[in-house]
Amino acid sequence: MRDLKSDNVRLTPFEKSALDVALEGVDGVVYLFGSRTNPSKRGGDIDLLIFSRSGSAYKLAQDVTVRFQMQCDEKIDVLVSDPQNNTGEERAFIDSIMSEAVLYEH
Repeated sequence: MRDLKSDNVRLTPFEKSALDVALEGVDGVVYLFGSRTNPSKRGGDIDLLIFSRSGSAYKLAQDVTVRFQMQCDEKIDVLVSDPQNNTGEERAFIDSIMSEAVLYEH
């Protein structure tokens, strides 16, 4: 895991601003992962992982997606996981992405 402020991730200031709006009020820890964390790649959607124990994971993912898309016309994938209650498949996926994930402080 890397810190967003110290790394060169591929988000424009406009995309960062849209993410800040989309994540306003979210109670959880947010990570950016995927191709946008690699400055040598091009293109790609914005992938977010939110660790949250509040309410419905599906509703939170949808709310963040809709708020982001109201601000910015970029593709975004939002995954929400309860860190205290995830399945074996979720844990395996999370383990596979965390070495490249970047903490997003909102």
